[in-house]
Amino acid sequence: MKVIGSKKNLCFSLLFVLAAAAVAQDEATPRTPDGFDIDPEPPPKRSRKAPLTRRMYVGGWLGAAFGSDVDFVEAAPELGFRVSPKFQLGGSLVYRYRNDKRFDPDLSTTDLGGALFGRYFVYAPLYLQAGVERLSWEFVSRLPDGGLITVDADHTAFLVGPGFALPMGPRVATYMSFLYDLNYNSNEPNPYERPWLIRIGIGVGL
Repeated sequence: MKVIGSKKNLCFSLLFVLAAAAVAQDEATPRTPDGFDIDPEPPPKRSRKAPLTRRMYVGGWLGAAFGSDVDFVEAAPELGFRVSPKFQLGGSLVYRYRNDKRFDPDLSTTDLGGALFGRYFVYAPLYLQAGVERLSWEFVSRLPDGGLITVDADHTAFLVGPGFALPMGPRVATYMSFLYDLNYNSNEPNPYERPWLIRIGIGVGL
């Protein structure tokens, strides 16, 4: 799929702005906007930053739906790093499986890929997120003779949007992001039905 340069530049510009804003933050904040206690003990005199492991978290999201027409399973493990109490960088793997029972025989498709993102807390618990997601995916196509096949394709999504975090404990938080794909084209095959995506995941501090 053709990637429009201006959209790519906009997404990377947003990531740059988030990172630049994070540099100015006060690293001594004992609790992050999403409720993580990253520095529960007095820091050493020569360093006000929390240990590296205290800045990392693991998580992601899972999804599944089973019906009379389509079965759907999605998994996206995530690893994140807190550059500052208000700014996070992270990456995830993406796996998605569909089994469409509206065809005879059933047709199944698989999506595989990965994503990188930045998340900046403007005002707790609200944040802005920007990132890029690359998918190798399959879709169903009809042949001239009326037959059906699955076709391999690639898609690069530039995802931006707001979100909020819900603290669940001193080292656990739930995230809900409302993201828009700047590279979405309704006139071409796309792994998503619409440009807006809602993702709900969890993060657990190490």
